[in-house]
Amino acid sequence: MFDRKIYIEKIDFAQIIASLVRTFETSREEYFLGSILQLKREGYDVSNISREIAPKSELEDALKAFQLTSMMGIAYDHIRNIGDQLEFDKSLSLSMNAEDGSRAWSYRDKYLDCRGDMLTLTKTFSKDIYRLIGSPEPRIEFLIQFQAGAQLFIGMCQVATHSACGDEKMAMKLKKRMGIVK
Repeated sequence: MFDRKIYIEKIDFAQIIASLVRTFETSREEYFLGSILQLKREGYDVSNISREIAPKSELEDALKAFQLTSMMGIAYDHIRNIGDQLEFDKSLSLSMNAEDGSRAWSYRDKYLDCRGDMLTLTKTFSKDIYRLIGSPEPRIEFLIQFQAGAQLFIGMCQVATHSACGDEKMAMKLKKRMGIVK
């Protein structure tokens, strides 16, 4: 009748972080390529936009920051001790090359300023992505596509986090809400 909360222990952090880093790398590519391909399907000229995310690029840093912003509350919810939450955050950020003082960290601060308002967060993020790919025309259509994709991207990050933390039941609930599974 009642579900027990699944908590992760400090000893498991390295394994969970490694899993998240791998999954997040793939989901960054899926989000970005999916958004570009959707625009192409809609008839927009995307020929001047690279399909690859260059390592250590500002685009990659914005994507990483968005991922960290999207999932950290979920991870914190699976860690009992506040000190451990901060250690997990620091370790994951370091593993993603998004540590304090980095460009990715600056983007993360910007996204955290949205204070959990998903509409504001996805709008802010889509404007950054639009600017980072070279601000092509038509502006509004690109922003709409990046924003819609960002909503799915948040869900993907949260599903990955629940799964990595061993909470497959919540991961499945999110997948159902997102329409990924029935």
